[in-house]
Amino acid sequence: MAENIIVRKANHEDLDGILTLLNRPEADNVHALQGHDANTIYQSILEDSNYFQIIATSEQNLIDMLTLVIIMQMSHEGSSSALITDLIIQDSDQETAFALLKYATDLAEEYGCFKTILHCNNPQEEITSACKELGFKGDSGCLVLN
Repeated sequence: MAENIIVRKANHEDLDGILTLLNRPEADNVHALQGHDANTIYQSILEDSNYFQIIATSEQNLIDMLTLVIIMQMSHEGSSSALITDLIIQDSDQETAFALLKYATDLAEEYGCFKTILHCNNPQEEITSACKELGFKGDSGCLVLN
């Protein structure tokens, strides 16, 4: 992994960096919300104990990100599932992608999730390799770890 990379949960100061990442072509050409709407939604994400923006930073620059949502269920004896989405790996190496995904899967495990699902429309080689190393199975667009 590149030196000085820190993987952590996003906080209030990370919104601008997250919006920048979401507006890049690697984000499946989506267009992130801007202005007041973005601030309102981001605030509700940060207040939700089952919703996380997880980021990788280098020298104060946000370089990669993903979203992790813990889903409470009535099935599986009330166990939770985890959904990883909005995975954006810019120019990072496989080790950084692995560290980001490992942080998310460890957090899902802390929440007692019996299954973790990764939805990724355009998986890059770094993502695919990291997923295999972590034990995800399935096709390239939807991978499952259980």
